[in-house]
Amino acid sequence: MPGGAPKVSVRWRAIALAMLAVLSACGYWPDEQLPGEAATSKAATGDHPITPEHVASLPAGQSRPVVNQLSNEVVAAETAPCSGNPDVDWEACVSARMLRAFDRYGFLTGHCRSQPDLKAVRSCVQFGRSGIDWLLAIGGNPDTDFDWSNPEKSHEAALKKLNDVLTERCDGKPEQPGNSCFTSESARVLGLGEVVATNCAARQTLEERGACVVDAHDAAMYRDALAILNR
Repeated sequence: MPGGAPKVSVRWRAIALAMLAVLSACGYWPDEQLPGEAATSKAATGDHPITPEHVASLPAGQSRPVVNQLSNEVVAAETAPCSGNPDVDWEACVSARMLRAFDRYGFLTGHCRSQPDLKAVRSCVQFGRSGIDWLLAIGGNPDTDFDWSNPEKSHEAALKKLNDVLTERCDGKPEQPGNSCFTSESARVLGLGEVVATNCAARQTLEERGACVVDAHDAAMYRDALAILNR
């Protein structure tokens, strides 16, 4: 990074991995209707107060708890329709809802359904969801550039690659509060918009700015999942 600023790959990895715990409820997958879909609360998601822009506007240290609140709503939406029915395989039901909720582009269905067991399916969805975003942000192909036999390692490699590409692009460009090439480029390639870029750039340290972008990304990810689960 210019001016001797540290790279943020390690910090980004720690933050990004923290959110994966909420996805750990997985198993079986329908082709059409989600299990428990008829019992799902049809709560509106479009007007949900937790948006990427809102998350990015919060002070450093306050945005992650808000993202965690949103992730808890996703877990509730995944699990509630699968509970209380002795004829429903709870683990299979939740697994199906999880896979459908997080499969934004279709890559997870293509690669996770063929995993050898339920633990492997969980790992595939957990690490594949954001790993796909990291790769697509730099023009990668998740079908060929992600090792689906080792999703956790591949997720870390994709995040490092994203960090390296952005660091190279921003070599010699401003990196300071309010004028951060790394933050602007991160928000741009992840499709987070100018408001997120501006708000995250206002944070004081590069580490805080990187955490802001990840938190905004995760807020968008969970909102997308809720939109599917609550439709």
